[in-house]
Amino acid sequence: MRESAAEPHLVADEAAVRPRTVLMVLVGVHAINDFYVTVLPAFLPALADEFGLSYTDLGVLSFAFTLLTGVLSPVLGGEADRRGRRRWILVFGFVIGAVGFLGMAASPSFWLIVMLSLFCGLGGAAYHPQATAFIVSAYPDKRGRMLGIHGWGGSFGHFAAPAAVVLAVSVLNWRLTMVALAIPMVIAAATLQWRLREIPAAPAVRLRGAFNKPLLMLAMSFGAVAMVGMSFINFSVKMLVDKVWDTSDAGVILTVILLVGVVAQPLGGLAFDRAGGRTVLVIAAMGTTLFVGLFALTGGALSLVALGGISFCTFSLFPVSMAMASRLAPPTQTGAGIGVIFGVSGLMTAVAKPAVGILGDITGDIRVALAWLLPLALVAVVLASRLSPDARYVPAAVTK
Repeated sequence: MRESAAEPHLVADEAAVRPRTVLMVLVGVHAINDFYVTVLPAFLPALADEFGLSYTDLGVLSFAFTLLTGVLSPVLGGEADRRGRRRWILVFGFVIGAVGFLGMAASPSFWLIVMLSLFCGLGGAAYHPQATAFIVSAYPDKRGRMLGIHGWGGSFGHFAAPAAVVLAVSVLNWRLTMVALAIPMVIAAATLQWRLREIPAAPAVRLRGAFNKPLLMLAMSFGAVAMVGMSFINFSVKMLVDKVWDTSDAGVILTVILLVGVVAQPLGGLAFDRAGGRTVLVIAAMGTTLFVGLFALTGGALSLVALGGISFCTFSLFPVSMAMASRLAPPTQTGAGIGVIFGVSGLMTAVAKPAVGILGDITGDIRVALAWLLPLALVAVVLASRLSPDARYVPAAVTK
């Protein structure tokens, strides 16, 4: 049924008096959404075996899987702000993601899988800008803490994915596992449609109004850390399998390592409220640098500890970057501001994965390729230190 012009305001008021409902729904749906962020690494060994893939091929697939998340996050976030269709875009994202997994499951060739994986990236572009807008609208004065709680759901999805998928692949096969993965996405779409209510639109805003220098600096700072963290996560299962680990054991190990995100995200959000975003970003970037160095200089259990530390630093910044972006973007363009963060950082991480894959093939050792990410971690420290301690959006008219 089509909504009348008055309805968005009415349902927005209804949502505003039930912030816990908004938070609980989005924590649960976040678990489903972020399950798919770390689901691909668990498929890589099976795909490499079936299609005879190199690290470069796997990097290209990872690039395609996340490409549209980076390209379209700002666009979808901006359109949702302007048209007041945040819930609709959330629902669309999960439905199109399910289509992507079903298509890949039926694909007869690797390159068709690469093309169909773009649908998964398109689905991924829909979630975080809109979810953040709902949470900030419900909790304007506790955004760091509530985005950290929202991160619990995402962390649960992150850490559950590797073990769940490698075990499912061992029992079913990778194709049937991809079919099964479409089911939770459809459930998430139905839940969002049923339980969320729209928040007001801002018809006068345009996407370019969300772009400003502090926001872009924040996106590059977060993106530099994310390039390191997500590259390690992306290749970790295949790296362990190449070191003669059993695939199921490698998936379980990655799951245990990603469990740190359950602690990292709420701690990151709490630290944002108490210490400020720049402080948390600088500490996380420095921690990433130290852990990459530990990984490069050690092996065995210590290198797994380093991988856990890198994951902790990366995931701690998700609520921090979203909370900072919600302050740096115009108040009516929270979705677009978060879209800029995930767009820029998404493109940066998408490009990093094939680059690391190519370097892995050149050196003959993916561990060496990952260790070469150390300079990038140092760049993240420099970028984070240049951020303003408590920057907020200031309308252009006020600055004159």
